[in-house]
Amino acid sequence: MRSTEIVVIGGGASGMMAAIEAKRHGASVMILEKKPKLGKKLFATGNGKCNYTNRVQNAECYRSENPAFPWQAVSQFGCEESIAWFHKIGILARDRDGYIYPASCQAASVVRALEREIRRLQIEVHTEEWAEEIIPSERKKIGAGRGYMIRTNRASYLARKIILSTGGKASPVHGSSGDGYSFAKSLGHQIIQPVPALTSLILDETCAALWGGVRVQGSVFLYDEAGELLCQDTGELQMVSHGISGIPVFQVSRFAAREAARKRNVFLVVDSMPEVSEAWIAQELQRRITYDGEQSLGDLLEGMFPDKWIGVLLKKSGLLIKHPAKSLSQEKRSVLVSSIKGMRIKVKQVSSFEKAQATAGGVSTSEVDVSTMESKLCRGLYLTGELLDVDGICGGYNLQWAWTTGYLAGRASAGKDAE
Repeated sequence: MRSTEIVVIGGGASGMMAAIEAKRHGASVMILEKKPKLGKKLFATGNGKCNYTNRVQNAECYRSENPAFPWQAVSQFGCEESIAWFHKIGILARDRDGYIYPASCQAASVVRALEREIRRLQIEVHTEEWAEEIIPSERKKIGAGRGYMIRTNRASYLARKIILSTGGKASPVHGSSGDGYSFAKSLGHQIIQPVPALTSLILDETCAALWGGVRVQGSVFLYDEAGELLCQDTGELQMVSHGISGIPVFQVSRFAAREAARKRNVFLVVDSMPEVSEAWIAQELQRRITYDGEQSLGDLLEGMFPDKWIGVLLKKSGLLIKHPAKSLSQEKRSVLVSSIKGMRIKVKQVSSFEKAQATAGGVSTSEVDVSTMESKLCRGLYLTGELLDVDGICGGYNLQWAWTTGYLAGRASAGKDAE
């Protein structure tokens, strides 16, 4: 049975960062990756452009059941540190309004730079090999001293320390199967139920058949079944045949998923013109009616919204698109304005992990040392990235979380064992 100092289970973003930092600080390191190549999910980030961090950083960019934890970690290794770290291995940063991309605008550049550094440091990499069981050595009286036995589909290894970087459950096509939760649970850790995050919402809405392909600049407000506001965001909303997508929807989706996991209903309120008030819209509609009362209600809204969205607004208001504008009573006008500023839609379900970009939930951070990512329950076990109960908003924050946790775990795991 082979022995090594550190085994990194998972060769994604945080696992590669952890392995590199551990080796730089003198440890012998082995990476186990179930896919044929390292960084499979990283290749797909940012539509292949890899928004790998963001200059706008604050505590609200990260979500967790333990909200103070992620920001305490990121404060130790954040955006500027990540930019400098990647610059060292050949990645020049391109800043687009705070969103940081590689100058090549290719995720492949980031993956290849990490792979080159792994080769330069002569880190041992085993692809298409995955852990099936992790056993503390004293539990089986194997090996000498503290450590772990890792049984894989190919062999068994003894390791003084393990860095568990298996990811969450989002995007399983890239290798995120959720097996890390089973390992962590078997070692005594509490798992906050994983749910999809950064994904679309499936709506209980007959109008969805009318709006496929529509894009609207608007705001979404997510409410629980008691009418309490859970989250809101503004930006481009993308209407699809099954529901609603776009970055603002992604931002609120993890809250909808969390409520769904608790068997609670949620609903959306969509504001199609967040930049103006209801009074302004009412005055503008009246101005248009006064100017040409013979035009249809469809024409009345022309220039304010896309054609398909006009049809939806009128249908939700109980109005016919071909009726003349002059037939719009003050009462009906108020209904139309309310639809424009606050269309209420019931959420049927949250799209699955297959379509999600991230996972909300995971290993409880109350059981992890924020300075080292070491388990408080199992000495020599470190946990990184999406495996932990932390998820970031859109904009490079989930990758920043990967770099932060990988960096902290890698450096700490290579340090001397406490006496």
